[in-house]
Amino acid sequence: MKSKRKLMYGLLPILFAGGIGMYLYMQSNKAPEPKPEVVVEQYIDHLQKKEFDQLYGLMTPASLEASGMNREQFAEKYNAIYSGMQVSAVKAELKPQPVAETPQDGGTTSGKKTEGTEGPEQDPNTYKAEYTLRLTTFLGEVNETQSLNLVKQELDDGGKVWRIEWQPSMILSDMVKGSKVRVRTLLPERGDIVDRDGLPLATKGTALEWGIVPSKLGDAPDQMIASIAQHYNVSEDAINKAINQSWVKPDYFVPIAMTDDERIPAALKGVQIQTKEIRQYPLGEAAAHLIGYVRKVTREDLEKDAEGYYRAEDWIGKAGLEQSLEKQLRGERGGVIEITDENGNMRSEVLRKDAVNGQNIQLTIRTKTQKELYKTLSSGGDAGAMVMMDPTKGDLLALASAPSYDPNKMVTGLTQAEWDAYSSNEQLPFVNRFTNRYAPGSTFKAVTAAAGLMEKVTTPDKSHDIAGLQWRKDASWGGYYVTRVKNVSPVNMVDALVYSDNIYFAMEALEMGSERFIDGIRKFGFGGNFGLDELYLKPSQYANENNKELKSEVLLADTAYGQGEMLMSPIHLATAFTPFVNEGKMVKPVLISGKETSAPEVVITPEAANTVKDALGEVVSRSGGTAHSLSTLPTKLAAKTGTAELKAKKGERGQENGFFVVFDTEQPSFLLAAVIENVNGRGGSHHVVDKLKPFLEKWNG
Repeated sequence: MKSKRKLMYGLLPILFAGGIGMYLYMQSNKAPEPKPEVVVEQYIDHLQKKEFDQLYGLMTPASLEASGMNREQFAEKYNAIYSGMQVSAVKAELKPQPVAETPQDGGTTSGKKTEGTEGPEQDPNTYKAEYTLRLTTFLGEVNETQSLNLVKQELDDGGKVWRIEWQPSMILSDMVKGSKVRVRTLLPERGDIVDRDGLPLATKGTALEWGIVPSKLGDAPDQMIASIAQHYNVSEDAINKAINQSWVKPDYFVPIAMTDDERIPAALKGVQIQTKEIRQYPLGEAAAHLIGYVRKVTREDLEKDAEGYYRAEDWIGKAGLEQSLEKQLRGERGGVIEITDENGNMRSEVLRKDAVNGQNIQLTIRTKTQKELYKTLSSGGDAGAMVMMDPTKGDLLALASAPSYDPNKMVTGLTQAEWDAYSSNEQLPFVNRFTNRYAPGSTFKAVTAAAGLMEKVTTPDKSHDIAGLQWRKDASWGGYYVTRVKNVSPVNMVDALVYSDNIYFAMEALEMGSERFIDGIRKFGFGGNFGLDELYLKPSQYANENNKELKSEVLLADTAYGQGEMLMSPIHLATAFTPFVNEGKMVKPVLISGKETSAPEVVITPEAANTVKDALGEVVSRSGGTAHSLSTLPTKLAAKTGTAELKAKKGERGQENGFFVVFDTEQPSFLLAAVIENVNGRGGSHHVVDKLKPFLEKWNG
């Protein structure tokens, strides 16, 4: 018995040690207690990466079952909402959690009662975390405080895991079961373009639009579509393509094209006509090149849209001021992100950004003058441009270009016949000629005269003895001669302006020399566009190579009477004559009322300005002057004519363009510059004078 007891006592330490070892072994191989913070971190990471299908696996099965969504539906719901709001970035940051303590049973708890607080300990099998959520949407940022409720759950193998109880408010805090997120775009009103008196040049209007309701096409829809296509002169393919769009339902109205006739033939089934708001241009062709037009955006427009503003249904300026002032005119779209109930009733507004309507743009143009000047220009089918400005203020009163096009048709849609007529027109009706650059011909002699006076080379009574109608400096010019149209000798500066003598001004320029001549003419606006960026106006030039020098005597001579390599827009030509009205100050042209412009610039002395002005007065008043036919008008006018020849090859006859600049010397309310192309055999610049005479007779300021 003793030996047995001794044996038992001997085994006890061994058994005790073995038990401790087994316990320690079991403890060392026990799965670590899961931590809810890990799940929270995973949730935030997947959310910020918009990995919505990964979020699904972090939710409790019971909450997912209650939602009625499988993994694919779950991810699709998040994607649809985030896509609708155009969420570009997600930022989630965990808020500081209360200090946690570990319960005696090894569970984890949060919300520990801290010093100075009362309340029960949190259930060790639940965990709550709060975080801030920032969604960057197309309207701005949505900022919310979100909470996650986690529960500890047992797995089939006896392990434990923390899972999140999903609820709709985890997408947006005010969402409940059945809620939807609705995104509405708030469109801005496009700004109007108005004239100096507030009369509309581009504004809202209405038009008739015909379309088809597919369900009402009758028992033989294909035959009916063929009849409709024939009546409205559209293709059957165009109609079928329209009614087969993905958004179309049988009872929807599907717009096809504009129409001027609100009557629908009784035989046509399924056709309806509705009134549609469109952009309208009251002056039509008379101001098309100035105002431009809008069209639906194209794929190319969308590809060029670096800021991502435009949508496929948007309209965009495609020419003229509609294009150059697009950003000011279009405004900025807004929108609303709202939560609705399952019936579509608004529950709450998440974010709103009101649309900003486009600016109204007021021009210095006068509607009546614009219409009358365009009518004068376009009569007889002429191609050219006319610019009228207030020479003392710089206000551009009319900018006409012909031939033209109807901007209203560009909005409502051209028929194939109309498009063919425009595209086959050799006079290029889409070309803006008042910003086009031309060799100004003899009109430039007024500037050459002013430069000579300022350089102390030319005087009003300085004369040259010139024999015949052609002249060259010496034999070094080879076979090149400067020609003139009137054989008068001797000729002084005034005579040379009155009779438009090329040879006289070529001689004066050669005497000045290239450097002094350039110094004299450059100050008349070369090298700049007077701030008229909205017209895409290119700077004028007196030489091809950066306006630096005239490389030969022949080029210098030709430039003196507005040919050679010189190119000026009609707008610049008008501006260059303002010093002769304003005691030597050049007034810059202004198109947009209220736009800041530079002050008038003194380019010549009052004495030089008045000398040239008086000589230009004799162009009208003196018998034999190139604009003498205007001497019968009641106002006292000063003018300069010019004809520039464009030669394809030396020795050949080229196209002749006729120019005319005229202003009132006593009441300087207007200055008018005009160019008519192809005046060959039609009297040259005299054709322009005769064309403008009826307009000037009626002009009353």
